[in-house]
Amino acid sequence: MEQADWDALKEQMASPWGSMKLRCDAFEVHLSQQTDSTKKSWSTLIYVDGYLKGAWLDCDHKTGVPKHEEARRFYRKVTCSLYSKKEIEAYRKVFGKRKATEMTATKFITYDWSWKSFSSLKKHLLANNTSITRINEI
Repeated sequence: MEQADWDALKEQMASPWGSMKLRCDAFEVHLSQQTDSTKKSWSTLIYVDGYLKGAWLDCDHKTGVPKHEEARRFYRKVTCSLYSKKEIEAYRKVFGKRKATEMTATKFITYDWSWKSFSSLKKHLLANNTSITRINEI
């Protein structure tokens, strides 16, 4: 894609109702904005070939290696702690500092089909796809 196409995409995604279609290698990707009225924010959803399949989010939750190509190419990798700070403090009191430190190192990795930041979405698409073209809707 050329810089003008990226600028048009960024402008479309700057509103809570923007949408655009792209062809990334052999996949047709539909980027669509969704609003969250409770948080008063919006994010970009990625539909791959017209679908949001929960099976694509499946991965090895310890290493983060996805089981489907769609997750690696288009979805956001999410890493969170397996234990809350409150739980870790409780374990620190019971089992000691060494065990609590081991528990803080334990992470849970999954994938998410929504993106809050356009620049991180663009960076991820460019890094994981060889050709990206804009599909003009008629």
